[in-house]
Amino acid sequence: GVRYETRPASIDEKAIRHDDPAQLTRQLAEAKAWKVAGECPDAVIVSGDAVAAKDGRIYEKPHDLNEAARFLREFSGNEFQFVTSLAVLHAPKRKLLTAVETSHITFRPLLEREIQDYIRKYAVLNYAGAFESDAVLKFAEKVSGAVNIGTALPVSRLVTMLREQGVEV
Repeated sequence: GVRYETRPASIDEKAIRHDDPAQLTRQLAEAKAWKVAGECPDAVIVSGDAVAAKDGRIYEKPHDLNEAARFLREFSGNEFQFVTSLAVLHAPKRKLLTAVETSHITFRPLLEREIQDYIRKYAVLNYAGAFESDAVLKFAEKVSGAVNIGTALPVSRLVTMLREQGVEV
């Protein structure tokens, strides 16, 4: 029931680096919100970012299909984290709220043909870690933690943050 418009936040994401996935996604979400606020100074802005992480490595969007396949091979039979940060900026008040949500996902061992079939059928280059919710449904043995894996957007947390910013939801 909330009217909105979608605007790209054209920032250089590679210029923002951090070894901690929570800090990286938070900084990216905040930078995107502030960028859009420059164009929409009277708006309440919602932005976010997500990465996968495993054994101290951060997996952003893959550069090509070979890298996407490698990511899925590395997740195969292993637990990893899916980290999402959300920023809600009330631009007129310059009030910024942020939240970080983490899901722990364990993929069952994947066959090479499953990986190849998946990267052919899905727009894997658009997703952190080269997977989206269908992959979780197909490949996950176990999921725990935050419920942010379907859209990389923690909707329940978003509703709370919008209300805190004075938006009727």
